[in-house]
Amino acid sequence: MDRMGVYKKLDDVPSERRFEQYYDQYEGNDTYETFLTEFLFEKFDSDRTKEKYRLAGRRWKAHIATRGRHHALARPADVEAWMADLLDQVSLNTVYNIYWVKLERFYQWLQNHPNHPHTYHPVLMAAANFDHAGIVWEKKISRGRKRE
Repeated sequence: MDRMGVYKKLDDVPSERRFEQYYDQYEGNDTYETFLTEFLFEKFDSDRTKEKYRLAGRRWKAHIATRGRHHALARPADVEAWMADLLDQVSLNTVYNIYWVKLERFYQWLQNHPNHPHTYHPVLMAAANFDHAGIVWEKKISRGRKRE
């Protein structure tokens, strides 16, 4: 909850700040690819890392398209649904390492980028408010505890 800023759940976000207000701004734009090429790939030059990020992006975009939203404009429930689907298909380690980390980083970039109106983080909201995303978040937290 401390990492989320002012808004802890979607109901707390004023309607004029919710992502659906920005659909026209994002329609037809591959924001995830911009995130990769303008930010992430400057830090990582490994082909393996790039492919993992692209795989996560392709699968996220496919999932969110079935829910009728742009991949940069998710609701916490969209993240929860994806985590539930993934946890039914692959191990918790895979969900965390291959998918969660990439999606969390993408939305963090959106929040910190001046050209994006992201005043809340749907991935963190999902972790705080839903079961499956919470399980993945606990995986993240337990990794930190092991390092201490």
